[in-house]
Amino acid sequence: MSRSIHTRGIAWMRREPLAAFMTVFLVLLIVAAFLAPLLAPHDPLQQDLTNVLAAPSGTHWFGTDDLGRDVFSRMLYGAQVSLTAAFLAVGAAVLLAVPIGLVAGYRGGRTDAVIMRLLDIQLALPGLVLVIAVASALGGGTVNTMLALAIAFVPGLARVVRGETLAVREEPYIEASRAIGTPSMRILRTRVLRNVSPPLLVQVAITCGQAMGLEAALSFIGLGAQAPEASWGSILRRAYDSIFIAPAAVLVPAAFITLTAWAFNALGDALGNQLSLNGRTARKGTRALTLSQTTGSGIRPQSAGVLDVSELTVAVDTDRRRVLVEDVALTVGRGRVTGIVGESGSGKTVTAMTLTRLMASPPAVVTAGSVRICGDEILAMPAGQLADVRGRVVSMIFQNPKASLNPALTIGRQITEVLQWHGAMGRGAARAEAERLLERVGVPADRARAYPHQLSGGMCQRVMVAMAVACRPQLLIADEPTSALDVTVQAEILDLLHELAEEGMAIVLITHDFGVVADICDDVVVMYAGEVIEQGPVVEVLDRPGHPYTAALLNALPARVPRGEPLAAIEGRVPAAGTRIVGCRFAERCAYAVDACRSAPIPLDASSTGDRQARCIRSDELLGARVLEPESEKV
Repeated sequence: MSRSIHTRGIAWMRREPLAAFMTVFLVLLIVAAFLAPLLAPHDPLQQDLTNVLAAPSGTHWFGTDDLGRDVFSRMLYGAQVSLTAAFLAVGAAVLLAVPIGLVAGYRGGRTDAVIMRLLDIQLALPGLVLVIAVASALGGGTVNTMLALAIAFVPGLARVVRGETLAVREEPYIEASRAIGTPSMRILRTRVLRNVSPPLLVQVAITCGQAMGLEAALSFIGLGAQAPEASWGSILRRAYDSIFIAPAAVLVPAAFITLTAWAFNALGDALGNQLSLNGRTARKGTRALTLSQTTGSGIRPQSAGVLDVSELTVAVDTDRRRVLVEDVALTVGRGRVTGIVGESGSGKTVTAMTLTRLMASPPAVVTAGSVRICGDEILAMPAGQLADVRGRVVSMIFQNPKASLNPALTIGRQITEVLQWHGAMGRGAARAEAERLLERVGVPADRARAYPHQLSGGMCQRVMVAMAVACRPQLLIADEPTSALDVTVQAEILDLLHELAEEGMAIVLITHDFGVVADICDDVVVMYAGEVIEQGPVVEVLDRPGHPYTAALLNALPARVPRGEPLAAIEGRVPAAGTRIVGCRFAERCAYAVDACRSAPIPLDASSTGDRQARCIRSDELLGARVLEPESEKV
């Protein structure tokens, strides 16, 4: 490892020679400042009035000042004061700015608007004028100078943190963290802050350079360090008073102030370049459907509902009140797997996200309906109680596993946090359980120390499953858990979900693949344009669809098209989300639509047979004849 660090260090110095030189300068300067009592050849306060404003010599390397004091010794002790003031001022500003920026960026809305307007007011004032005003009001001195500088730096640092937080909070791994019930404060501390830290570090380095310059300016005008204490600014002031007698005396403090500020800025630029380089480096077969082989169907008995959804309607919070999903009803029993299928834009993911209240609100709001999980109403549940339910009672697997895992944490740490929060486990026990869970989903236990970018997409999906089932939830919502996976990994993930259902877990599976539905699901819900248009036992629905849309989806499967014949396709496209349609929403694409289909809304129970329902006025004909005669071909 030491050789690897050494190699990376050499490569960095070759790539950033100026930053490397300035870093060495800063390190030497800091060491010299805090070893000043050992390195200073003279007492910085000792006066020699017979040797004032002397030129540099072997005795006085940087000469003497107007009181005969050794300038080199005073510069060493002055570096202590200047660097300490800069570091403490920036540190205090970070302590104030980070919580402000995190809250503003993560909460958004009115909270963000109020905080940012207050910061904008402060930013509108010239920085140096503000610092001078605050330092004057506080009374000068090193401590008051640090406070004035800290106040001046808060808005800039807070805006950096807020901007990065706005970007990070939209990442899928933050959504996934909320889905497992992680409290907001823990998300901010362990998820958001960790990912905000790199750009913040760049800004801190640059701000330290600014702090050096401003501290020197305040000391220069008498508001900083007070005699006999010396800082570089006060040393520069005394040299300036004698500029016409010994003009060269000004060069030493001026040069060190300039070089140090430049070094901090160069270091910040180098860190920014390194982050950009790392970012560039990091960026640098369908299962056949055979209805007779629906192994997952009809095996597990129906029982009391773990999930009960009724009349669920979600709309975009605008003046038009665009409806995303409408009147969705769904019941999933213990040990049952219910599949939700439909084209993209049908409302499947919106429905799934609403079940755990993960939809952004605003703009998306639930305007009607009820969602009960194990008898508890989710939509009216307080945020604190909801955080306890997520991950413990209901969990969710997201579409993009790599994006849903925190890139800054190892996979073992991410699973361990779930167990510690909901399972009240100690760190050792949680780590052992996390390794056991990884082995169960087919990930070697020693990979617990790996980061998401070190794993394949299939491995990351297995990790997501392990996180979701860590606390043995009653309900698991899987949003396309096999998307972008090869056939072998798909089969393994589906086998695992099948095992979980056999153990009594209720599962809602969102997918485009009817082969997956046939393989694992007990019931199926078909959605189109935000509505449930058909639902029932999977064998019945797939074998004898009661809605033309379901039949069209099945006919479009490659497995049902004879070799050599063109694939079937559904003409047209799903209406845009929120489009208001009177009557059947599939009528414009349906070859069997009649005038009655477009005249009034079609209820889901317009035609039903047994446990199945279809939103179609001709479903009885479709079920009876198996294939309807298109209206355009009737004589």
